[in-house]
Amino acid sequence: MQVLIGIISVIVTGYVLWQYQELKKFNVTHYEFFSEKASRELKLAVISDLHSFSYGTGNERLLRAIKEAAPDLILIPGDLIVTAAAEKYGISLSFAEELAKLGVPVYFTNGNHETRALLPDSESLEAYQEYRRGLESAGIHLLNNESVRTMAGTMPVRISGLELPLSCYEKWKKPHLEEHYLTDSLGQASDDCLQILLAHHPAFARQYAAWGADITVCGHNHGGLICIPGIGSIISPQFMLFPEFDAGEFDMDGKRVYISRGLGTHTIHIRIFNRAELVTVTVKPDNKI
Repeated sequence: MQVLIGIISVIVTGYVLWQYQELKKFNVTHYEFFSEKASRELKLAVISDLHSFSYGTGNERLLRAIKEAAPDLILIPGDLIVTAAAEKYGISLSFAEELAKLGVPVYFTNGNHETRALLPDSESLEAYQEYRRGLESAGIHLLNNESVRTMAGTMPVRISGLELPLSCYEKWKKPHLEEHYLTDSLGQASDDCLQILLAHHPAFARQYAAWGADITVCGHNHGGLICIPGIGSIISPQFMLFPEFDAGEFDMDGKRVYISRGLGTHTIHIRIFNRAELVTVTVKPDNKI
């Protein structure tokens, strides 16, 4: 019995140490997308689900990786914070302020943690409102059911941010979104320039593409928390088993949905064969047409 207890103790200790180290690491995942709407190369950096994590002092390691990626646009599809951890909002705000200093336009849309913080009965409401003012002062473009048309160098793009209702995030329930929610919230997608969509929840990937988003960036599922090689992700944050849209690149009839594994965790701090990631997408002109 003592031998068995000793073996179990070694395994548990090893696991705890492994997770302690694993949660300090992230990968940089690169994708390429060829589009007939692209007149030049466009580099995107996607930062999702930071949840007030810090990679080095002042997030120096993450900021360095973003700078090295040399993006033309930085896209944040939600959850820079944890709703209840208002004492850590400053970590995310300082990170956003440093992002803005890179001289690259930063576009942000709410995830479920930001949306929840804005509820009238939220204990974090006052802290979040101050945090949000800080984001705006830093020059972060907040897009919640809004769109902007801008120039990325010499190429026009339309960037839309979709804020989803909290009902989409209910635990133990299959996510549901009304059929016309995107059109009601954002109007029609652009068909004369590259349409980029920021949407936190990836469960509606098909609806995003059907709406007309050439590129959609998502997060939320944290890569499924636990991954089994050869099988994939095990469970979503809503406790749904084997989420279809967990992480990676998904082709939707020529349109692309990119789902980040996220950069932080909350509540359940584990990542098993599912390392955090910074996602980059290089959009290139489609010369085959």
